[in-house]
Amino acid sequence: MRNPNGYGCVYKATGNRRKPYIARITIGWDEETGKQLFKNIGSFATSPEANKALAEYNADPYDIDAAKVTFSELYEQWSIEKYPKISRSMVLSYKNAYRACKPIHDMQFVLIRKHHIQMVINDSDKTYSGRERMKMLISQMSHFAMENDIVKKDYSPFVDLGDKPDKQLIRKPFTEDEIKKMYQSLHVYRYTDTILMMIFSGVRPSELLLTETENVHLDENYFICGIKNSSSRNRKVPISAFVRPFFEKYYNEAVASGSKWLIQNTEGQQMKYSNFNRDKFHKIMERLELEHTPHDGRHSFASFMDKVEANKLCTQLIMGHSPRVLIDNVYVHKTVPELQAEIDKLENLFNLDEMLSLIDPAYWKNEYQYLTFAPPPEIAHIKVG
Repeated sequence: MRNPNGYGCVYKATGNRRKPYIARITIGWDEETGKQLFKNIGSFATSPEANKALAEYNADPYDIDAAKVTFSELYEQWSIEKYPKISRSMVLSYKNAYRACKPIHDMQFVLIRKHHIQMVINDSDKTYSGRERMKMLISQMSHFAMENDIVKKDYSPFVDLGDKPDKQLIRKPFTEDEIKKMYQSLHVYRYTDTILMMIFSGVRPSELLLTETENVHLDENYFICGIKNSSSRNRKVPISAFVRPFFEKYYNEAVASGSKWLIQNTEGQQMKYSNFNRDKFHKIMERLELEHTPHDGRHSFASFMDKVEANKLCTQLIMGHSPRVLIDNVYVHKTVPELQAEIDKLENLFNLDEMLSLIDPAYWKNEYQYLTFAPPPEIAHIKVG
């Protein structure tokens, strides 16, 4: 059946083309010759695809020039507006998702349908969370396109990501290179030392943040902490030589300011876990290009103690775990010197003098650069591996 006047047409271009079928619409007539003037909607692999695009245009006409914007071109426009408003880690995540969408980079965004999105997600090698990020990227780009009258619909909600795997708690210990990087950046990002204090003591983040100065016994080289259960509460934790200077520094600052809390926030008040987690720990990890959670410090301690073959019961008592075997009370109540002897075995795994030598003198003067959160030249070259 012949199309109505002004409807447009589909024709097959000559030559060996991947998409030979051209859909075009009438945009007017030449005043001198009276011939129709056409504008291409796009090129397609099959005639039905081209006719469908032509029908969709006539049912709901749109700006042809805007419709020619490809996925990549739209991404560039979207990212210019989006990226200044989000964190660096989120930017990296979206960039990774964009790279995974390579099969549709050159497609006109207006022609992308649910089956195209489903195909590119199914063919990716991403984990479930990676596929989620791809879907989120396409959804946000679709809304950006709708705001700019490029498309009328977001097809991403109809995409199936497959079964969501059971959530697994993944912990990974800090490596020696990562620990060195933190020692070298102590003067750059304030509170980096608290991460090292957790790594070399095995305490939970909240336990360190709730430690009061009256429970820090520098003369006997231990502190008292614990919040979770009878095995955890009020336990004595020996102070490792790797972090004793940090305990001394925080203790002296707290006493000088009249605070009862060992770790204070920038306003001299108790450091809340939510504040530490959101505004300190994750920003430090992001700027140092490390991927860890606050509890990875505790997991690191357990792994390191196992590597140096420390007494397992002593490790459990230091960390506040309930002993897993029935033993008599005399054996359970290890003395602080006995616990200290086990934690000192960490010096067989790391070089104490080398670690402490990495600390910049500016750290001791509280000359932090942490408010800028920009990697300075002196640590930018350090690679973790």
